[in-house]
Amino acid sequence: MVRPADRRFAAVLALALTVGGTVGLTAPVHAIAQTLTQSQATDPATLAAAAEEAIRNDLGRLVPPLWRVESVTLDVTPPAAPAKDKDRDAKVADPRVSAKVTLGLALGKPTFLFDSRDGTVTFLRPVADAGLEKTLTAKAVATRGANGWTVRFTAQNPDVLDGLGKPLDEWPGQPVVLGTPEAQAARERLEREAQQRAAEDAARRARDEAWLAQSEASAKIAAERAEKERAAAETRAAQITEVRAKLLGPDRAVKIATFEAALGGNDPALRQVASEAALQSRDPILANLALKDWVARRSSAPVQLFATKEDAGSEAALQNLGPFTVEFDGFTRINGTIAGRMGAPGHAVAKMSTIIGSLAQTELTLSSSGCTLSLRLSEHQTLDGLLRCQTLPALIARITLD
Repeated sequence: MVRPADRRFAAVLALALTVGGTVGLTAPVHAIAQTLTQSQATDPATLAAAAEEAIRNDLGRLVPPLWRVESVTLDVTPPAAPAKDKDRDAKVADPRVSAKVTLGLALGKPTFLFDSRDGTVTFLRPVADAGLEKTLTAKAVATRGANGWTVRFTAQNPDVLDGLGKPLDEWPGQPVVLGTPEAQAARERLEREAQQRAAEDAARRARDEAWLAQSEASAKIAAERAEKERAAAETRAAQITEVRAKLLGPDRAVKIATFEAALGGNDPALRQVASEAALQSRDPILANLALKDWVARRSSAPVQLFATKEDAGSEAALQNLGPFTVEFDGFTRINGTIAGRMGAPGHAVAKMSTIIGSLAQTELTLSSSGCTLSLRLSEHQTLDGLLRCQTLPALIARITLD
């Protein structure tokens, strides 16, 4: 039989829809308590009416969310006449009643489909407006059991609701609809952001390239400087080796010329090497030239004093003497004459006083009013000798040639 549903019943079945959800082909089992008398349990019309009521009460499970029910039509097929039970000699009705269900549905909200995504913005295309009407058909089977009726639905055209997308508020991110001012504003904003990112990326690349170019230029300059320094060091090492070889060679004229050339240059290291080699050469003339250069470049020189083992009083004299210094005021390279002062400040005998001295070959002799300092060049590049002062024991004296 066909029984259209009234508006009050349709309103009861209205539910919310998640657009794009799949309508199940088989609805879950739901028990409905229904008490029938023995005569009613075998009457097909009574069974059909009870089954129809159970189906109507369960129609809400067939309606997808977001859709509302506009009309309901049930075409119930009455059960067959009851058959006689051979064992118990009683009439037993078929416990199953089937019906064709036709639902008129209307869409509760506009729906949209995905178009594109840019960052957090989701662009959507309109698909269906609110109020779109669809007809959903299904087969219902109501089965009577001990605890009542159980209804099972099988949708006949579930795909009629497919492809309709989802409502706006169910899309992730910031959903906007194409063709609206919001979509245009979002496009413009995204374009500005993209341009800004591109400009920032270009500026960053330019900075990186500039830094790389500067780093490469700095590395190149550093490499060139290191190469020049290496070449200069090699040249100096070669010069030093050459100077040392000539100064230690057998030709005196070559040694003297090499020494004078080294002293006349502006290379302190080369001058130092030449002086050391000249002092080690055991050539008295070359050593004399080195000593003259040393005296000419010094304004003063400290004298180290040591007690002698031969005179027991030298230790006490050394303790009372204090620091002893030679000050050079004038030096004549031609004859080796030295002028200056010598002594121990504050000492009565070896007090600081004017000296007259000379440098002859590798011997240095300095004399003041109360003391005489006699020194000779040693193999250790020192001037070693004795300091003799009036009324004082002799002391061992040394000047280090640095």
